[in-house]
Formats: sequence, C-alpha cells, structure tokens
Amino acid sequence: MTEIHIPITSIGVGSQPIDEDSKTLEFIPMPHEMSVFEVPNMPEPEDVANLKEGMQALRLVRDALKNYNMNDELTMIDITDLNDQNRAWVNSMLGHGEVSVIYQGGTRTEIQESVFAGVWRIIYLDADRNIVKDFIEIASIPELVKNSSFVKAKTKLEYDLENLPERVMNAPALITELNDKVATWKEGDEPHVINFSLLPQTEEDLVFLDQLLGSGPVVILSRGYGNCRIACTETKNVWWVKYFNSDDKLILDTLEISAIPAVACAAEEDIRGSYDRFVEVMELYDHE
Repeated sequence: MTEIHIPITSIGVGSQPIDEDSKTLEFIPMPHEMSVFEVPNMPEPEDVANLKEGMQALRLVRDALKNYNMNDELTMIDITDLNDQNRAWVNSMLGHGEVSVIYQGGTRTEIQESVFAGVWRIIYLDADRNIVKDFIEIASIPELVKNSSFVKAKTKLEYDLENLPERVMNAPALITELNDKVATWKEGDEPHVINFSLLPQTEEDLVFLDQLLGSGPVVILSRGYGNCRIACTETKNVWWVKYFNSDDKLILDTLEISAIPAVACAAEEDIRGSYDRFVEVMELYDHE
C-alpha cells in the first residue's frame, strides 16, 4: 500500500489562562497536530495528459457536485488504488480548505475539506500511517462525522450532589440544563448553546464538567473565522466549541447541543458555488 506523507500543522493547546499556581486547565483534550494536504502549483495540461485515472476521479467529483442534493444518498469516490502521480494530481486540484477532522474511534481517520466547499478527502490509516482506504466525499459534513460522533454516548449526566469536589459551585445548575436539553433535543431543532464567557464558572466547575461530559472520538478544526476547535463529548449531541483569535487566545467558550455545529459544515449554496469553480478549473485539463 502506498504511503502518503501528509504535512502536519500544529494547532496548539492552552484554552484557559494560567492561574496563580501556574497550572493550566485543559478540559477537552485537543490534538497536538492536524493533518492537511499541501497544495503544489497547478501543473501544465501537457504534464498530466497521461494521468487518466486521476482525470476520471476528478470528472466524478465534478459530476457529483453538479448533481448534489443534501437529501440524496452518500456520494463517495474511491481513489485508494491511484498511483502516486495520479494521487498527487488529484491532491493538487483539490487543495486544502478551512476544515480538518481527526476521528479516533477505531481505525484512525483523517479528513480534510478541499478548497471546494463540500468536497472532502477521507483517509483511513493503519498503525504505521499507511493508507488503508482513500476517498473523496461530497457532503456538507462527512458521513463518518455524522454517524460516529456519538455512537457510544450517554444520554444523561449523573453525579453525587452531596459529594461535589471542592469549589464546584455552578456546575450542578448547568448539568440540570444539559440533561433537560439532551433529553428533549431532536434533529431539526435549533442548537442550544451555553456560553461560559457569560457565566461565573470556577476552574473546578469546568474541570468537573469536562470529566462528567467525557471526550468523544471526533475533533474538528475550522479556520473560517479565526480558529474554531470543536470536540464531541461522550454525552449525546453535546459539543465543546472554542473560538480563538489569531494569537491563539481563547475568545469564546461554549457547549453546543446539536447534530453538528454549523461552523463545521458546508452550506448547500456553497457546494453549488464549488461546482462552478470546479468546472472553471477543469476546463484547463478536460477537453472531451
């Protein structure tokens, strides 16, 4: 199996200020690295004229974008068997966009949105980082994220109110709110957001909530508006969403109850726009 060397971009940690005891609070573990696809210069048409398998894969992407409908069945294009040259060309055509995903719920999976909104590269890796499967998916968010984020999630937060850790003060009220919303939220409802920036939480409150919610298998990094880091918890439909400025300073800290936070998803109109832009690029190479 051919191995792809994917450049690594550090996304850092440090979501909370350091307190007087020089201890840093990290309540949802974030990856120390996110994988992205490097975009080389676009090749000249004559340089890729013989890369027929890559061209066929790109035509399938174009056709899938043209016919895209959010309610349609899943569109996956398998490029696992492409050789290095064909794969490199596909990579250069797709580039890397604003959203990256790491899934660690079994087989390690790295997902990268292309520069065309709604076109995703999905790579399954073995323990030695060799490719097991390599797909292109056309979707607002990959099916793996939709279907696997909360497979083993609990539906209620339980704790001993009489034996709370020291200095846990406001977490119980939030837990009551979370339990109520988790029990009643359903697909199609508006997201329910809890903004920690507006609430008087102690460090101990946040640590307690972190431990109670747990850490799920999906971490998403969106660069669309600054850096937004989105982690699913082990509690049904609960995401911990953090927004950072250009200096990697936390500026907004929230819990969101939703299927998937909208900031991670490509809108249908953006996918329509992706088709128009993809056609323009393909016109340089596809003369059939």
